[in-house]
Amino acid sequence: MNFFLDITRLATRIFRSGPTGIDRVEFAYAKQMIDDPATVCVFTAPVFSGAIRAERARDILARVERAWRLDATADDDRVFGALRRWLDRPLDGEAVKPMRFRAEKGWPAWMEQADFFPLRDILRAETRLSRRILRSEGAPKMFFHCSHAQLDKPQRFRWLAEAGMRSTFFLHDAIPVEFPEFCSPGAYQRHLDRLATVSAYATMSIVNSQDSRRAVETSLRERGLRAPEIEIVPLAVDDAFARPARPPRRPAIPYFVYVGTIEPRKNLLFLLAVWRRLVERHGARAPRLVIAGRRGWENENIVDVLERSRQLAPFLAEASDLTDAGLARLMADSAALVAPSFAEGFGLPVVECLAVGAPAIVSDIAAHREVGEDYAVFADSIDGPAWVGAIEALMDDESDFRRQKLEKIAAYRPLSWSQHVARARALMERAAAA
Repeated sequence: MNFFLDITRLATRIFRSGPTGIDRVEFAYAKQMIDDPATVCVFTAPVFSGAIRAERARDILARVERAWRLDATADDDRVFGALRRWLDRPLDGEAVKPMRFRAEKGWPAWMEQADFFPLRDILRAETRLSRRILRSEGAPKMFFHCSHAQLDKPQRFRWLAEAGMRSTFFLHDAIPVEFPEFCSPGAYQRHLDRLATVSAYATMSIVNSQDSRRAVETSLRERGLRAPEIEIVPLAVDDAFARPARPPRRPAIPYFVYVGTIEPRKNLLFLLAVWRRLVERHGARAPRLVIAGRRGWENENIVDVLERSRQLAPFLAEASDLTDAGLARLMADSAALVAPSFAEGFGLPVVECLAVGAPAIVSDIAAHREVGEDYAVFADSIDGPAWVGAIEALMDDESDFRRQKLEKIAAYRPLSWSQHVARARALMERAAAA
């Protein structure tokens, strides 16, 4: 069985200090499959698709690991260390804007990556791919693409049909089609084009949840597009989120953590209104809120509150560029994760938080119901009193509600990435042999 693994997006992630959810998925497949002699790493460029030499693909993977600091411990993470020191300090009633913790960025890090894709490799890549396809003639083979990169350009995948190549595409959601109001301008049409590519070329599609399968099938059929076979393989968690051996170290002032991009779909403006109500009710005894994620798009109203609300300033912190180990420790020591999103394809932070043994308060949407099962606490996305009540119930270490939730969560076991990839490979091998 020959796998032609697309790593287009991954090859550009050497310039990022941390992964998005989709980045994590592509990295996991590359990590699990890249050393298999039957794996061919493919790069899709604007004018051609080509194969990358195995040693070059391993070099890209190693550079991504260094850029994301995947070998770092929480104690190595300077952003987490600075944030933890703030969490351990008493409330600063004179603060006029939230604390913001970010990694320092410099030009030398970019210079270090400048030679990651030599010109000679690019010039030979198309020929190298053609030779690998010819060499695998007569044997089952499967192209696998899991990142959405280039999918909005159907012509860039025409070579699949010309090569008679079976293909599998991982679709993470259909949110830009179902909820274009929450996405960046142009996202709706780009995602329609992605779906058209999948319809035209996919032997099979893999999705992360029942709700993603429903959304993708509906989006395809409503537009008269062919829906390929769609299989579900839930996402997994990285090793950093395996339950820590040490007990959580809760600060004197409890804090809750939000994880994700700062964008309208995540419903942060509502969450900040909930925090205003908590401050009104509890004053200096109100919990803190840590927003762990980068600023995204269409978020001007959210940023206005973050930067100008003096009432909330003492209770809020933004943190980006956390390592996996730092994020896992941040979750484990928190009172709970808060995830009030309007829409999700899966909800990976919820799984990661439950994996480290911390509670999660999540919006009552289909994707969260699926991954949170009866471990999470659910509240409607716009039910302020329900969110206030859930947060108040979990901010007290001694509450019966919190104790019962922690006892339940102790039994939670998510998939590992090796298990996830094994399931997906079995599905693709079956589809390739059919």
